[in-house]
Amino acid sequence: MEQKSQDRVHKAILTLLSLALAGAIAWVLFQASGFYLTAAGDRPHHPDYRLFRPAGPMGHNLGIVGSVMMVVLLFYSLRKRARFMRRWGDLRVWLRYHIFLGVAGPLLVTLHSSFRIGGLVAVSYWSMVAVAASGIFGRYLYQQIPRNVLGEHLAVAQVEQDQEKLLVELAERHQLDPAAQDRLDEVALGPFLGRSAIGGLFILPWHNLMLARRLQSWAEELETDQTQQAVALAKTWTLQSRRLHLFHLIRDLFHYWHVFHKPFAVIMLLIMVVHIAVALAFGFTGSEA
Repeated sequence: MEQKSQDRVHKAILTLLSLALAGAIAWVLFQASGFYLTAAGDRPHHPDYRLFRPAGPMGHNLGIVGSVMMVVLLFYSLRKRARFMRRWGDLRVWLRYHIFLGVAGPLLVTLHSSFRIGGLVAVSYWSMVAVAASGIFGRYLYQQIPRNVLGEHLAVAQVEQDQEKLLVELAERHQLDPAAQDRLDEVALGPFLGRSAIGGLFILPWHNLMLARRLQSWAEELETDQTQQAVALAKTWTLQSRRLHLFHLIRDLFHYWHVFHKPFAVIMLLIMVVHIAVALAFGFTGSEA
């Protein structure tokens, strides 16, 4: 109960932060829309140029906040590896904030750039975009790992044992026979057999969306007067079966994802440090002059 309560608190905090971020971005886009839509050569003559240019007060502060976010999110990696931080809260909660910062930071940095990116900074910017995009994809991969109700990773043997219990319950309470089980197997894994990991992940959301309808049709053929209960059990079994099937396919993807994700993060940070050092050296500190 305590962990569920903490989860609700962190979800509420992240919801508020997300709403605040969306509101701030919407306000900047509304206020600076004329400036952003002005051709690059004409921007110095725009009345909002001094405020929203990268070195202006608003543009500069957006860059500071976005850059700080990109640095703070690195504490998640430190939390995973540093022994002295192992008891510093639930790693799943750290991951949620890591993802939020990984989305919020690039958005604010994009506004800081006023949508004009070039030179060495472009390498850092597109590295940042690659890190953010790969992070979202990595989160999607992470969600496919089978878990218990507390969100903890389950061993494959435990998942298979739970799967067997669900089938036994369906057989004892809802007259699941071999033919009905074959049809359930087809509903669960038919669309994914013979597909690559990427192909399976791509079609997974659609087939999960259509799952309730397919299971309803499947349950109507059972000799049971508790159709909805049978559908609920079958849905749990099907989703776990799909996750287990895809888990075997995506284990290698996690390795390649780390190979892709980390170098871009290093490049992004190194060039960001250079960019900040140059801005400080030349006095681009957000003044209106």
